[in-house]
Amino acid sequence: MPSLPFTIPSSPKPIHCILSHPPTPPTPNTNPPPPSLIFTHGAGGTLASAAIANFTTGFSHHLSLLCFQGTMHLPTRTKTFPTITHHQNLPPTTPLGGRSMGARAAIMAATPKTTHLILISYPLQTATATRDQILLHIHPSTHVLFVSGDRDPMCHLPRLESVRARMQCPTWRIVVEGADHGMDVRPRKFTEAVGVKVGEIVAAWIRGRDESRREGKIFCTGDGEVEWTGWTGVHDDDDDDDGETQESAATTKTPDKTPAAKPPTTTTTKNPSTSKRKTNTTPPPPAKKRKPTHAQHTRTDKNGGGIATRTRSAPKKTT
Repeated sequence: MPSLPFTIPSSPKPIHCILSHPPTPPTPNTNPPPPSLIFTHGAGGTLASAAIANFTTGFSHHLSLLCFQGTMHLPTRTKTFPTITHHQNLPPTTPLGGRSMGARAAIMAATPKTTHLILISYPLQTATATRDQILLHIHPSTHVLFVSGDRDPMCHLPRLESVRARMQCPTWRIVVEGADHGMDVRPRKFTEAVGVKVGEIVAAWIRGRDESRREGKIFCTGDGEVEWTGWTGVHDDDDDDDGETQESAATTKTPDKTPAAKPPTTTTTKNPSTSKRKTNTTPPPPAKKRKPTHAQHTRTDKNGGGIATRTRSAPKKTT
């Protein structure tokens, strides 16, 4: 894709930028279109990083993109966004974004007029803390898109869902199957194609989105193709309702299973005992009652030393 590197004067150091845009028919005196997104890399990254290059390729197929090189100092990186917006005469509504640390800087630089935030590999948690407070303070009118790998140790998906449920603004999420924090997938030969696909989907999302469909997944097939599920799912509130419905369904199913499980147990236990009682009711009970008396008579007979008493010694003793 056509790209234009340039530098913006700033103190203490100039800001190095690259403006990438879709191919346009060559016409004289044509200026490149203004950027649809201002984006920055993660901590320790550069504009030449594979994650930035792949994303830029996919995004600039459809919309223009301005990427800038930032410092490792988060407050300085945050201030770079408004510096670029002012220097390029961009509207305050221009979408902002970044990956990892760059995503944090984009959130901190956002204003109530910022329409979109693109947060790729947002580092939600550290070993000791959860970085959720800045997410909870994003303006309700801003639309937020998370792009996270399901192998990212810095953004556990269940925890991200919990935070999304508490955010005031509408959020969308793309899960990249098999991707880590750097958006690398296994096998690595698919990493470039995955990064390009992410850029294409993000550009399409900025153009327009369905508020009733907020979940999507990128995955690699066995044939080596990178696939996109498309947007699915519903609004977060509806998702919660679905969760409650499933819980209630599970609750109602449990009682059904319990009686269903009990009959076999009860039947197995009761049937032998019932059949025994039925068989024992006629012959066995009398036999069981007589045995103690015969035992007593036998003892009596043994004490008495007579064998004849064994036949009917009990009646004699009773009389």
